[in-house]
Amino acid sequence: MVLDKENSYFKNKKISLNYNAYRFKVYQILVIAYTTGILWLRRNPLSLIFTAITPFSLLFVLFIISDGQYTQFAISGSLVMALVGYGLALGQDITYYKTEYKIQDMFVASPISPLTYMTGLALSEILFGFPALVVLLFLIFYIGVSLLYIPLLIFIILIVWISTSSMGFFLSSHMLHMKNATQIISFVNVFLAILPPVFYSINKLPEVLQYVSYIAPTTHASLMVQYAMGFDTPENWSVVIGISVQLVYAIGFITLAKTHALWRET
Repeated sequence: MVLDKENSYFKNKKISLNYNAYRFKVYQILVIAYTTGILWLRRNPLSLIFTAITPFSLLFVLFIISDGQYTQFAISGSLVMALVGYGLALGQDITYYKTEYKIQDMFVASPISPLTYMTGLALSEILFGFPALVVLLFLIFYIGVSLLYIPLLIFIILIVWISTSSMGFFLSSHMLHMKNATQIISFVNVFLAILPPVFYSINKLPEVLQYVSYIAPTTHASLMVQYAMGFDTPENWSVVIGISVQLVYAIGFITLAKTHALWRET
């Protein structure tokens, strides 16, 4: 009887410690997001406009060139491109903090894990793009998307943000100079958001290139958005395939960031 009480006590104590540790990690993430995101936006509110220029500029160009014919593709592509841009921008910010301000050295010396640091900065990046994402989602639903697809769109936003943020964190950990980070992040951005069928229909590509384009996770993200908007999707593709590919990429990039990112410089 006494042993049962002791076991119950230690079990409850362990649960309490795990819960407190979880709460502390959430607190760390929110503090990092607040200091690098909200505080900056309070001093520089125009940053919200600057971060929205790229996706909305392409949307405007496609709308003008196509006389509104490809507006739906432009809106869906702008959403995916914005998410990719906000995720990969994490790599540039981390490189800047690491090489210019030496802030990362402070976090390395603290009890903050690399993933906690990454999540906090990734959350601050999504804060910068939140107004643009709201406008793009409004346009998507204004076109006539059913409310039943809200869970799918939320999944797309979260999974692309998580994947590209993890990728940006991994890349930034291997960058020694800000110029290198800008060049590589820009190249990856083009490879993920411009070359694949994000702003155009996948049917525009030859059949061989269609299969090649499935390698890019953004192809599946764009197809899922297009599916929600009522577009015709390839017969050899389904939403289940798209979700599965996105989950595989997300898990892979998170694992890569956790195990192969350089956190402590030697």
